[in-house]
Amino acid sequence: MPKKLKVLYEDEDVIVEMGPHDNEIPELIMDYFKQERKPLTWQKLREHFSATIGEDRLRRALRHLVNEERLVQLNRNTYADPESLDPEILEELEAKWRLSGRRRNVGYFSRNASN
Repeated sequence: MPKKLKVLYEDEDVIVEMGPHDNEIPELIMDYFKQERKPLTWQKLREHFSATIGEDRLRRALRHLVNEERLVQLNRNTYADPESLDPEILEELEAKWRLSGRRRNVGYFSRNASN
């Protein structure tokens, strides 16, 4: 179940929620990826979180999730939850990164190759 932000004020026209703490942002991002079930661009993520998370905080959280291998960065502006990608796509990414010498995220694929 997606984490709900604390509501500070609510009426017929508007709902004001408390912004998330830094340590809550990665889980909010992962909840959004699980909801969408597809790769998301930086622009889509920025648009979705614009009311609650500033761009710098969003970038830091995305970098953190990529470094933890909970997300993969498909290209400069697109991210994906590895669990939502087809195994064939994961294999193509691993081969591409191996050929280019890119080391980031390869650990995820080699650890989960038997799955």
